[in-house]
Amino acid sequence: MWLAIVQQALATMRQHRRWAVLTMFGIVWGTASVVLLVGWGIGVHAMVDDGMQKVGKNLVFIMPGRIGEDLSAADERRVLHFDLDDAVAVRRAARHVDALSAEIGLWRYVRYGGRGRTIDVRGIEPQMQDLRGSTMAAGRFITADDLRFHRRVAVIGQTARERLLGARPAMGARLNLDGSSFEVVGVLARVGTQLSRHRSAIDEQIWIPITTAMTLADADHVDTLVARPSERRFNADLKREVRQILSRRLHVSPTDEEAVFIASMVDILSGFDTVFAALHVFMIILAVGTLLIGGIGVMNMMLVSVNERQREIGLRLAVGARRADVIGQFLAETLTITLVGGLSGLALGLLGCAILGLLPRDVVPVPAIVPSVAVLAIVVTAAVGIASGLMPAWRAARVDPAESLRAE
Repeated sequence: MWLAIVQQALATMRQHRRWAVLTMFGIVWGTASVVLLVGWGIGVHAMVDDGMQKVGKNLVFIMPGRIGEDLSAADERRVLHFDLDDAVAVRRAARHVDALSAEIGLWRYVRYGGRGRTIDVRGIEPQMQDLRGSTMAAGRFITADDLRFHRRVAVIGQTARERLLGARPAMGARLNLDGSSFEVVGVLARVGTQLSRHRSAIDEQIWIPITTAMTLADADHVDTLVARPSERRFNADLKREVRQILSRRLHVSPTDEEAVFIASMVDILSGFDTVFAALHVFMIILAVGTLLIGGIGVMNMMLVSVNERQREIGLRLAVGARRADVIGQFLAETLTITLVGGLSGLALGLLGCAILGLLPRDVVPVPAIVPSVAVLAIVVTAAVGIASGLMPAWRAARVDPAESLRAE
């Protein structure tokens, strides 16, 4: 029986080829859109997450500001600064800080031989390697002894190495940084595209001991404290602890967010999560709307089929078929037509995801193949098929056998 229903559905499609092609296009495209658009949205989210996490996982950037306008008169709003002792105090007292490093940024003209350019030079502590998740392509990272003895050593990013040294070996090279000679003791592995650049990409930077950088800058303070919570769920606890510790040391109110400014990657990504959740809903609505338009085409085609098969329907009813059987037949035929389109669209969508998946994630967002989305697409397609078949089935069941046979 089911084979006969499928054959009849395919015969209906052959009989109305042009109408079937236009109708099937809506179903195929709608189903493929559910798979592609939702998968693409998940791929965009993954690319943004990966790109932002390349600067370091779940980082929190803590920067000094000035006393808030609501807490002090304008002429008393002193500018605040952090020093290395502040970094030590936070590391010791904050229970939810997994790692922390002070940082100072210097844009300096760096020369090697006849080549030179202005480069983002960062003074950092040894903890920065763990915070940034940096791996070494060669050599070693900056150590505590480098800080203690104010050594003039440097760890260089891949892009900076290529621009300054070209094809020459980096290890042991002597860089001239504002008239001071620095030895390259390490080369960072390539990080790649970052969506959160934090002034410049890590590949373009040179890292030196923070004590040496402070001497070069003739400064007794640092620009930023970079921290990471022990777990992502402790992000808010870390911010509260850091603000309390630093506010005591700076003699400011712990509620003064202008005095201690904190930017968290977790908060930024949570904002993206909200945006992408809304985007997913919009994409699903768009794709389902396309399916509904295709469903209207299927319904119209089946209504025409009912009119053309009046004698067949009347004959079945006359020889004892129940009206429920007629309804079931036309619902099954409509469902078959929509599922043929739905499965074709599913295959097209999965093929599109697979082809785009061959491209590098840094170049384009790679759509994710999500089994639950594929199941959702087929379920929605089946629902559209049933809904599209209700009116034709109801009209077929109302055919008067006597009238249909007499008309023939």
